[in-house]
Amino acid sequence: MEKPNLGATLVTGGSGAIGSRLVRRLLDDGAESVLVVDDLSSGYPWLLPDDHRVILIERDVCGLAGLKLTVQKPLVFHLAAFFANQNSVDHPMDDLHTNGQGTVSTLLWSAKNQARRLVYASAGCSIAGHGIDAPIQEDMPVSLHLDTPYQITKALGEFYCNYFLPQVSTVRCRFFNSYGPGEVPGRYRNVIPNFIWRALHNQPLIITGTGEETRDFIYVDDLVDGLMRCATIESAHGDAFNLGTGKQTRVIDLANMIIKTCQSKSTIEYVPRRSWDHSVRRQADNSKAVTKLGLKPSVGLAEGIERTVDWFREYRDSIEKAMEKNP
Repeated sequence: MEKPNLGATLVTGGSGAIGSRLVRRLLDDGAESVLVVDDLSSGYPWLLPDDHRVILIERDVCGLAGLKLTVQKPLVFHLAAFFANQNSVDHPMDDLHTNGQGTVSTLLWSAKNQARRLVYASAGCSIAGHGIDAPIQEDMPVSLHLDTPYQITKALGEFYCNYFLPQVSTVRCRFFNSYGPGEVPGRYRNVIPNFIWRALHNQPLIITGTGEETRDFIYVDDLVDGLMRCATIESAHGDAFNLGTGKQTRVIDLANMIIKTCQSKSTIEYVPRRSWDHSVRRQADNSKAVTKLGLKPSVGLAEGIERTVDWFREYRDSIEKAMEKNP
C-alpha cells in the first residue's frame, strides 16, 4: 500500500490499545500532526510515542463539538468508546453518553472542520443478533434483538455516520476481536490480555462457558492497516467493512496456546457463561475488505500471541501501575 498524503489527523481514543498503535502508524506514514482526544478513562499517555507531532488533549469526547482546534480538513479516526459488552450492561447510561453522544459530537466537529473523511470504529457484533453460526457479512439486516447496550450504541453510531454522509465522508469499520501490544488487563477488557496476565502469574485462566465458543481474533497492527485503508481509499466512502481474519478460534485452544507461550503452570477453570452472552460462534466474512481494500491480515494467532506476551514482559511495571488505576 502506497503512503498517501495524510496531512493533519485527529484520533479520538488515541491513548488506547488500538488508538496508540494507529498513532504510531500515522507518524510512520508521514502525518503532519496527530491530535489525540482522550479522557484517559481507559487510555494511557505512556502508550503514545514521544513525537512533537503528537498533541494529547485530555477531554471527554462528548465535548469535542465545541472544541476549537487550529486544524482544517483533517482525517478523523473515531475510536473513543465505552468498552465493552459487560461494562455497558453494568453502566448503560455511561455507554450511551460516550458511544452515542460522543459519536454525534465527533461527527459535528468533523463537519465543522471539513474533515476529508471520518473512520468510525464499530463492532462485529453491532448488527448481528445472537444465534448466528455463519460468518457475519456487512450487508446482513440489522437485528432488533441485540444482546447488550454496547451493541446497540455501536449500531446507533453507524446510523449517525450514514446520516452525516452529505456533510462528512464516513466509513464504518466493524472490529472483531482485536488483540496485541497496548491492551492492559482488567475487569472489562478482552480475554487475551486477561489470559496472558494470569498465565504470567501462574493463576487459573477463567473461561466463561464451555471453551468450545469461538471468536475471530485479529492482531492490532492488521486492524490498523484496515483503518488506514478505509481512511485513504476513495471508493470506501459510505461503506462498511468487517475487520477480521475470517478464521474462528476456540477459546479453549486460545487458553492452551497462551499457557504454552508463557511457559506457565496455570490451569483452566470454567464458570457459567454470562447471561447476555448468546453468541457461541463469531466469525467475520472479510471478503469485501480483501477485495475492495486489499486488506490481508498477515499476523497469525500464534505469532501475535508471542508478540503480545513479549510486550507484557517488557512493560510489566507500567501495566501493573495502570491496573491499579483501572482494576
